[in-house]
Amino acid sequence: MDDPRATLDELIRARRVNYSSISRLLGRNVSYIQQYMRKGSPRYLDERDRHILAQFFGVDEAVLGGPM
Repeated sequence: MDDPRATLDELIRARRVNYSSISRLLGRNVSYIQQYMRKGSPRYLDERDRHILAQFFGVDEAVLGGPM
């Protein structure tokens, strides 16, 4: 499977949104996704965040690091 961070980055760029707007979509602080992408923290997106992102981007949760 591809790297979930790289996949998320591609989805964000394709949708022409930014990290802070995605963080707000998740109800997190504005630097949450930036920290996930650049610092690797959190190590994995939690189930709720993956679900919201998968719905927003129209993809399967597995491409964002969820179970197959």
